[in-house]
Amino acid sequence: MKQNILTKSVLQTILVITGAFIFCLVGLSAITQYDNKYISKMASAQGHFCTIPEKGYCSLVDGWEFYPDVLLFPDDFSSQTPSYYSTWAGKYPNLSLFHEDNNPYGVSTWRLHLKGNGSVLLYLQEPLCAARVYVDGLCLGGTGDVSPDSYAPLIKDNAYSFLIDGDAELIIQTANYSHYYGGIWYAPVIGDADSVSRLIASRMFLYGLLFFSSLTLSLFCIVLWRRKEDSGRTATFYFGMLSLSFALRICYPFLRLFGVPFVRTLYAIEDAAAVAGIYFSMQITLLLFLPDGFARLKQALRVLSLGACGVVIAAPLFVFPLVPSLVLWYGPLISWYKAIMAFFLISLTVYGGFMGLLHIKIILAAAVANGICLIYSVLSIGYYEPFAGAYPEEYGSFCMVIAFAFLMIQRNREMAEENRKLNLHLQEEVEEKTEHLRRLLTERGQLIAELGHDMKSPLTSLSNMAQIIRLNDIMLDEDTHQKMVHIEEQCNILSDRLKSIQEIAAQASSPAKMEPLLLNTFLAEFCHNCRPIIELYGPNFFERITPQPCHIMANRDQLFRALENLLYNAADFTPPDGKITLSLTADESTAYIAVSDTGCGIPEKDLPNIFRRSYTTRGDKGGQGLGLAITRAIILEHAGQIEVVSKVGEGTTFTICIPTVSSHKPF
Repeated sequence: MKQNILTKSVLQTILVITGAFIFCLVGLSAITQYDNKYISKMASAQGHFCTIPEKGYCSLVDGWEFYPDVLLFPDDFSSQTPSYYSTWAGKYPNLSLFHEDNNPYGVSTWRLHLKGNGSVLLYLQEPLCAARVYVDGLCLGGTGDVSPDSYAPLIKDNAYSFLIDGDAELIIQTANYSHYYGGIWYAPVIGDADSVSRLIASRMFLYGLLFFSSLTLSLFCIVLWRRKEDSGRTATFYFGMLSLSFALRICYPFLRLFGVPFVRTLYAIEDAAAVAGIYFSMQITLLLFLPDGFARLKQALRVLSLGACGVVIAAPLFVFPLVPSLVLWYGPLISWYKAIMAFFLISLTVYGGFMGLLHIKIILAAAVANGICLIYSVLSIGYYEPFAGAYPEEYGSFCMVIAFAFLMIQRNREMAEENRKLNLHLQEEVEEKTEHLRRLLTERGQLIAELGHDMKSPLTSLSNMAQIIRLNDIMLDEDTHQKMVHIEEQCNILSDRLKSIQEIAAQASSPAKMEPLLLNTFLAEFCHNCRPIIELYGPNFFERITPQPCHIMANRDQLFRALENLLYNAADFTPPDGKITLSLTADESTAYIAVSDTGCGIPEKDLPNIFRRSYTTRGDKGGQGLGLAITRAIILEHAGQIEVVSKVGEGTTFTICIPTVSSHKPF
């Protein structure tokens, strides 16, 4: 059986990898064929002129005259043409090949001959890092300052409109002292205004979709991660950071649209976000496909990834300004890092698939796609540049974002279905447990009551026999007589305690049955029934009941008993010339029943303990300390509270707070 499961896992893994590989090949072939500036480039006419199409657009890739280390103006070409290098856009990433010390920085001039008719629009995408544009000797504008003495970089995409009637000369001056790429690295696009404008709008729409979708996912995941009790490094956290890093990486077209002067910082953040995206993808893959074991491999990959993040931040900001020649190694280093991470990413996902972790097949497919796109991005440098789409590396990262979004949706659906099933039977289980508890309490109370009843008969007999012997005075000396009295006293104490046990058992035997109760009428009847007994004690008894109707849910007998305990306690500790007052007030949600007396009061040190079982302040007057404990239990069962305020020599007030019906479901 185990062998069959393993074989099935291997077959499914191979199918997933094959499907992802084919999908990537088809997709990369499509964008390479139909969205590639190096294929849809301008046609060359006789005399090295590039022809502008009457409708549509094309890229200015071939036919450039390249003049390194010099800024040439249109007048410099009027008498003679200086020596130049014939090149295409993207052939030279910088000027390091033209300097003995491999310094990549400097100025350059790019010249191209155009042929066409009518109004055209030139879309100059991200000239690095400052540029000035001339057409037929007329300066159309630029970005930043190209002069070496007053160099000011500014990264901005610009569109220049001009009229052409036959032949035209395009000259672009560039200067770069800030970035590891320079000059015309991205091929310009030219065509009629409507077509180029639609191209720019399409590109902005695509990147806007990628940016805002990933940013929304990142914020959602980060909030979800922060709300968890265990805020460790989970897949949710890494997915949120992956989405956030991708959003930072993908927002550069909008920054280029408005122009960003902080060139070094901008590209450092962009490269760091790209490398961080690879790091978080790797962490997610390790969590999902290598949950246990391989500690050294995990540590090595983490160190490598974090080291790469540090390099891409520190190198452009601090190293290259001091040692420019190191730029020559920076690009290949980053490319090799991406290729290595792509290899590990694919290997780990394949390993997880072979181990049977197929509940995350979509992650396996996305990881394979991301790895292939990373490798293709490295291999296609200088041979692929999109018109309106994104780069393969960006498509691969977005595949990871979408895959984890689907995984989260799947997990949330599974959790919702599980919760639905649990809630479906929850009420039945609660009712079953409640009924079981009620029966258990009833049986326990009955058992205690029966034991108390069984013990009461022999105890009464023992007390009666001791009393008969003592009263008949049958040959009793003084010592024996005192012992018989002591036996009677102990029997009375045991009898009182048995009675208390029976009372507690009766109270706890089953939950009180609640019913609607008009508290005003109930308290009026209570006062009427208790007044004769209180007057026998001596104190005056007053009642102050609000006319405002107070409806509560209560057990009439239990509430009567609780109030009776408070009232008789007050009578015991109030002198004959004192007074006892029972009052009822209410607000929007609570009824307040107060029993006040003008008795001796309760010492402050005893107040925290008066509701404890078996605690009494009566001293020699007797009492088991159960009345207030039972009263408090009854009030708590009514979802209420009881409070006490007392001052020695002035009296005591017990206040019962019970929610009214308005704060519960209507009955």
